Parts: sequence; C-alpha cells; structure tokens
Amino acid sequence: MKKTQAKPKLFSSDFWDVNKILSISAIFISFMTFLVLIYQTKILREQQLLSSMPYIDISNRGSYTPNFKIILTNQGIGPAVLEEVNIFFEGKKTSFIDLVPFVFEKSDTIQNLEHLLHSNIYPGRLIPAGEIIPIFEVIDDLNESIILKSEMDQLYVAGLEWEIIYSSVYKEKWRITHKSLAPEKL
Repeated sequence: MKKTQAKPKLFSSDFWDVNKILSISAIFISFMTFLVLIYQTKILREQQLLSSMPYIDISNRGSYTPNFKIILTNQGIGPAVLEEVNIFFEGKKTSFIDLVPFVFEKSDTIQNLEHLLHSNIYPGRLIPAGEIIPIFEVIDDLNESIILKSEMDQLYVAGLEWEIIYSSVYKEKWRITHKSLAPEKL
C-alpha cells in the first residue's frame, strides 16, 4: 500500500520556507511602493497647479490724490486669461463686455475728463503674472481724481455690478466680482 503524503497546511511551519517568505515580502513592498508613487503623483499635480495660479484683483489707488486710479492686477504666480467680463446695471446684465465703454456711456463727466487714461479689459485678454493694468487713471489732477472717484461711487450706488471669470493655463477657472474679497474657484 502506498501512503499519500499530506500537503503542508498554510499555517504550518513546513509550508513557510525562506523563498516563500521573501517572495511575499517582495510583493508587499512592491505594492506599498506603488501606493507611495500614486500619492507622490497627486502631490506633484497639486504643486503644478498651484505654481501657475493667477490671482486677479481690482482695486483703487490714490484716493483723494492727484493720481487716482482703478487698477486690475494679477498678484498670482501664473498668467490669467480673461474668459468673461459681465457688466450688470440695476440688476440686469448689459450687453457690454468691457467696463470702460459702459462707464463712458453712463457718465459723460468721466468721458470728458482731460487727464484720464483708460485701458480696456475684455474676454480673451492675457494678464501676465505681476501685471498692473490701470482701467481708469487720472494723472496729476486732484480735481479730476475726486470727480472720477465720485462718479464711480455714484454708478455703484445706482446699481453698477461686474464680474470677471478668468482661467489659468491649466483651464482652472475663478471668478471675482465688485464685492469679492478674494477670487472664488469655479
């Protein structure tokens, strides 16, 4: 009669030899390395997105000085592409896609200022990092500076509102409005 040999059981000491222990250890270490690689890739992607983040802001400088200006700045570390410029007045969206023509239509006083310079902001415009664009700027005239500030304040009281939607080179989008303290990610 032949005796059949019983197979070693998984948890018996006969089953676990050095080769099997090393093989299982190598598979486990490879799996853990794979997980670390996935996590590092995620971190690098986040870093890449943050390293190109634009930060658009509109503010005024020099109130009640001879050189008053309303400026658009990109304080981020990447360029911004203006996707939409929406102008609202009295609660309704206007057909204007630029603040300057709208203000000129609503205020003859601003349009007729002699020392006023202006820049247009429109969809598709690229704003490089660190760029400062004076939307409206009065140079060396205190009286006209006060008039510009007063007229803009009156337009806001009458219902002027605006929003700018912009994107980074990686197509991430943000929005700022006339009331924003910081850009809102969309």
